[in-house]
Amino acid sequence: MYLQKKETILIVDDSKFQRAIIKEMLGEHFHLEEATSGEECLMILEKSSHLIDLVLLDLVMPGIDGFEVLRRRQTMDAFKDIPVIVLTSSNSIEFQTEAFELGADEFIIKPVDARIALSRVNNTLGVKSRLQSSLDEQNVWKIKSQIDEMTRLFNKVTIENLVTETLTNAPSALHALMVIDIDNFKSANDIYGHTVGDHIICVIAGVISSQFRNTDFVGRIGGDEFVVLMPDIPAKEVAFEKAESLIQIILKKEGISIPDNISISIGLAFSDSEDKTYASFFGKADQALYVSKKSGKGRYSLYGSDVEEPDGTNEVLIWSGSRNVLSMLETIPPPLYLSHHMKRFVSILQMYLIQRIPANLCGIR
Repeated sequence: MYLQKKETILIVDDSKFQRAIIKEMLGEHFHLEEATSGEECLMILEKSSHLIDLVLLDLVMPGIDGFEVLRRRQTMDAFKDIPVIVLTSSNSIEFQTEAFELGADEFIIKPVDARIALSRVNNTLGVKSRLQSSLDEQNVWKIKSQIDEMTRLFNKVTIENLVTETLTNAPSALHALMVIDIDNFKSANDIYGHTVGDHIICVIAGVISSQFRNTDFVGRIGGDEFVVLMPDIPAKEVAFEKAESLIQIILKKEGISIPDNISISIGLAFSDSEDKTYASFFGKADQALYVSKKSGKGRYSLYGSDVEEPDGTNEVLIWSGSRNVLSMLETIPPPLYLSHHMKRFVSILQMYLIQRIPANLCGIR
């Protein structure tokens, strides 16, 4: 759980019945304040914004509705940093898009499901808490140079430095690296627009970061791709369990609001003595990600393991170089794969091809 103290949530809804339902769901976990209108919400935040950790905001209200509250929030310094989850009985993509464009952090559809409400509140507060902790511990400008502005995760440069530093300082420890890619993201972005696309990225970023230890490093390296470094893990099974858990959370979509066709694929690699830089370690995990994508998405693959294909062949990640050359080597009939001597033969063949195939065919530039 994220919460070690009871945060304060402001419930803004003109319906006394709806406020009572939400209080029943969340009252055990949070301090709750109420506002019966958009006007009262703004008054409370002008006077006591430092006491409010999150706002649950109904969109459809008489007078100043939820959309107008979101618009005014953009000009209120005290309100800007307070996360807002909007409530509505409409499942309209247009409603959601407009709310996200105005700065909403999450969405809950009425009638409110208790598990979904608690999960989304915890996820949203968790993102805020992690960011605030970072800002309390380090200089603001230094943090800004290290984080991805959209997701508040580490950015690509920072992750590269952290991975290389970890490999250098603890070369004999067991480290796990995951490369995570959002499946079907481009189609969702094309259909729903960039605002919903950005929301998908932020939601998945929140889910990923919530599943790892404080000692792990989570970053967004660009577009819809993320990297997670798990330094000094006690056993490989720890990483396997994390990868499987992440995939299942996104597939089931309990407590998260993303399109049904969105899933994630993961490439996983473990460090060895040859991994001295981010590039070498990342290359292995990226090759494993390629196998996950090729094998049907919504799964994880391990560098150095075999992956059974639908046609009965097995894919063996035996090389951390170009995907172009990998595609020439990757299919081996199952009976041969089981042979130790065949593995040795493939390794020799691999080295021969690396020496013989022209660099341009290997994807080397």
